[in-house]
Amino acid sequence: MTDSRVVVTGGNGNLGRATVAALLDAGHEVLILDRAAVADAPCATGVIDIGDAAALAEPFEGAAAIIHLAAYQAPYEAPHAEVFRNNVSATYNVMKTAAVAGVRRVVHVSSVAAYGFLYAPAFWPPEYLPLDEAYPCRPRDPYALAKVFGEQMADSFVAMSDMTVASLRVTGVNFDPAYASLPERWKDPGAKIGTFWSYIDARDAAAALALAAAADIDGHEIFNIAHPESRYPQETNDLVAEYLPGTRIRDGFTGHWGGLDVSRARERLGFMARHHWRDVLGEDGKPV
Repeated sequence: MTDSRVVVTGGNGNLGRATVAALLDAGHEVLILDRAAVADAPCATGVIDIGDAAALAEPFEGAAAIIHLAAYQAPYEAPHAEVFRNNVSATYNVMKTAAVAGVRRVVHVSSVAAYGFLYAPAFWPPEYLPLDEAYPCRPRDPYALAKVFGEQMADSFVAMSDMTVASLRVTGVNFDPAYASLPERWKDPGAKIGTFWSYIDARDAAAALALAAAADIDGHEIFNIAHPESRYPQETNDLVAEYLPGTRIRDGFTGHWGGLDVSRARERLGFMARHHWRDVLGEDGKPV
């Protein structure tokens, strides 16, 4: 084992595979922990149930960092009670085992949903945009609630151990390099408005996770992860005026800004999104 070994729970999922690739490119030794094996995995893989805390002890021993991705990805993927139970217990098991094993860093993959808007049964407008990490979280669905509980768990564990935690509030991840679904989305900017027109390319999200695994941070720090620009061709001030009248736009944000303020991730992690839909699509929806 090396002092740069990173364990990725849920590493065989879509974002997991992109994250593993980013870690390998950065020179890390990587171990995937997942409930299902994949024949063509690019690194060592352990088949494990993250709900079994005892099974995590051995693979976590000697790891420099854990990136925790294993979870239901939305409240509708299972009955609500199961989404909450699974996601909270898995996060607790990962953080508890990491703290006991002396792991230096846990990267907790949180979500834009933590703010409460994305999956809320009834939408309400934010007080201001873009959202920064100081904006209060008001979760109203089991997925968002589990993410906020995970962030609170991080506060607890860093207070009881030498472990540090980076919680990354990742917004809507795009897995298609051609962005083929975007022109259809452009027809209704009011749909899924809880992301506030923000997005992140999977390759950039993976890069952010890799940076968070090695960054010099203190205690528990929370970061928005998104492209600084929106996924829509209209100027964002115009979208706010049409769909969120009364929401205050923070000073200095003009043009095509995205709904999440990512300045903290840029300053503390050195994160900069490098993939933009405009690289491959024109505003008419045709490939560049």
